Amino acid sequence: MAKVQIKSEKLTPFGGIFSIMEQFDALLAQTIDSTLGLRCTMFGYQYSEILRSLMCVYLCGGSCIEDVTTHLMKHLSLHPTLRTCSADTILRAIEELTFKSITYKSASGKSYDFNTADKMNCLLVNALLATGQLKSGQEYDFDFDHQFIETEKYDAKPTYKKFLGYSPGVAVINDMIVGIE
Repeated sequence: MAKVQIKSEKLTPFGGIFSIMEQFDALLAQTIDSTLGLRCTMFGYQYSEILRSLMCVYLCGGSCIEDVTTHLMKHLSLHPTLRTCSADTILRAIEELTFKSITYKSASGKSYDFNTADKMNCLLVNALLATGQLKSGQEYDFDFDHQFIETEKYDAKPTYKKFLGYSPGVAVINDMIVGIE
């Protein structure tokens, strides 16, 4: 005869994400908050909690940020200590982290927009150092190239490849992204 156990614990189809959330906090929370700065001192969410919530959307099969509120919140909030924030909070924090673009006009009259997003690029490097993927004081091969992304968005610009799109510059060390402009 089979033994039946009655458990009072709540079950969630996303329970496996909890160990990833804990690992994220252990490896990156301090790095994120020290690089980006504290978002609030008393109440509210820190940037590490917001980025962790955003990461959970995609690791749990979400397709847009709003999925954290509509589908995942009831499951992710079952973790006893880690907080998950709403889609509105994630979107506000992303807005807080944006930088104004610098427009350069060439002699031929073409306009080029640059956005170095220094804090976010520092975070990329600091996160790679914190996770041990890069080592301080070591030499690496550095590669920089523009990636061309075709799109029909309102702010897309013509590229030399003859389509509308974005062309961010991407800095890479050993296949790890260390900077985007």
